[in-house]
Amino acid sequence: MNISIERLTKAYQPNMLALDGIDLTITGGMFGLLGPNGAGKSTLMQIMATLLAPTEGTIRFGDYRLGKDDHEIRRALGYLPQYFGLYQKLTGEEFLTYIATLKGYTATADRRKRVTEMLEKVNLADKAKRKIKTYSGGMKQRIGIAQALIGDPRVIIVDEPTAGLDPEERVRFRNLLEDLSLERTVLLSTHIVADIESSCGAMAVMRQGKLIFKGAPDELLAMVKGKVWTGAVTERELPHVSLNGKVVSQRKTRNGFELRILAAGQPFAEAVPAIPDLEDGYMALAGVDSHE
Repeated sequence: MNISIERLTKAYQPNMLALDGIDLTITGGMFGLLGPNGAGKSTLMQIMATLLAPTEGTIRFGDYRLGKDDHEIRRALGYLPQYFGLYQKLTGEEFLTYIATLKGYTATADRRKRVTEMLEKVNLADKAKRKIKTYSGGMKQRIGIAQALIGDPRVIIVDEPTAGLDPEERVRFRNLLEDLSLERTVLLSTHIVADIESSCGAMAVMRQGKLIFKGAPDELLAMVKGKVWTGAVTERELPHVSLNGKVVSQRKTRNGFELRILAAGQPFAEAVPAIPDLEDGYMALAGVDSHE
């Protein structure tokens, strides 16, 4: 299902815009929305999920228009917010059975079949009888995705799904989203560059309520080609070198610091060219030093 967002604005006060004229088209597969906390990503997700009304602008999900066809949009969507409540005293199976009932699976056999399918889909079939309060953070995120999938949505919206997960759980969850994106549109909102770099064929970057980039990850990489450098400096040299470019990362060494720096030209004598990665492109756009 294609999603078209036009001139979307959300104002909480006349001079306080959470979203400022967002124009974006999402055509399927896995789409990444990257930006720092407070960029407006969650506001956009909530509007798309019909939980928040925009001040101006439109969103179309295929032939459905936000504000006119909200019931149909909700049926087509699965949504996993950044913060979501779970019934901790229920087992995973009991929780999904409850959600399936709300989604219209009134026949016991159909409901049981759907719950079993979802538990298998998110690799929790062997944990189905355990209470949710015993689940790890990654398992809770997976049961969250399972509830979003119960109604067989054409679009999945997930907001900061890997925040707080350990590296192994983060990789497992990203792999699950990639698998889901083969059959439906998945919109992934995150401030973690690695989530986008490893999973998304198309992306956008938000900052202060505006889109500052939209395109393929390779296009963002191309923006910093020939502008990424690495090299060692002493502690005394560091303040002067920082004036010559944007420090993306710095690692303390025995004799000073090993730097990764963005600069149009060689920022210091010992600097050598480096292969850019997506974080370099993101830092160039966002204007934020990752070592701060």
